[in-house]
Amino acid sequence: MLNNRRIALLGVLAAVNSIVRLMGVGIAGMETAFALIIISGFVFGASFGAMLGTISILASALISGGVGPWLPFQLLAAAIVGFGAGFIPRRFYLIGMSVYAVISSYVYGALMTFWTWPLFTGANSSLSAIENGSLVENLWRFVQFEFVTGGLLWDTGRAITTTTLILLIGKALVTILERAATRADFAKA
Repeated sequence: MLNNRRIALLGVLAAVNSIVRLMGVGIAGMETAFALIIISGFVFGASFGAMLGTISILASALISGGVGPWLPFQLLAAAIVGFGAGFIPRRFYLIGMSVYAVISSYVYGALMTFWTWPLFTGANSSLSAIENGSLVENLWRFVQFEFVTGGLLWDTGRAITTTTLILLIGKALVTILERAATRADFAKA
């Protein structure tokens, strides 16, 4: 349940993350926003992480003019990243967040590339989905599409940036956010 303090905390973190995202957007897959989404999801829980991912990506898109047909997919994918962060184990949390950052970077990238796959390949190319093909065949074609479009390179840049930020600021930020959670009487949900 969200009360005034929790809504204010969500708003502040979303505003900060919207600005932070603008610092790395568009440069070889460097995505600075995912570190805060993952750390906040870890501290405040899955639903908070999902909301922060959605709101901060939406706000940064509105600020930067990055609104387009891809935006709903970005919002859903960022919500999934934030939601999953709520399930990172407390023990060895920096390692857990780092591993999750790598996995979620590639999942986010795959979800973002997946919506463009049928649009860019058409119906009968060597990378198109095969209508009655097996899952393995179509998955292989999708991976090939990821290679051809450079999606995996962008995902690797996102994984490196997010993991580096988590390792550099994760411990301090978790401590700060846990203090804020205590003050806001925030029960992890």
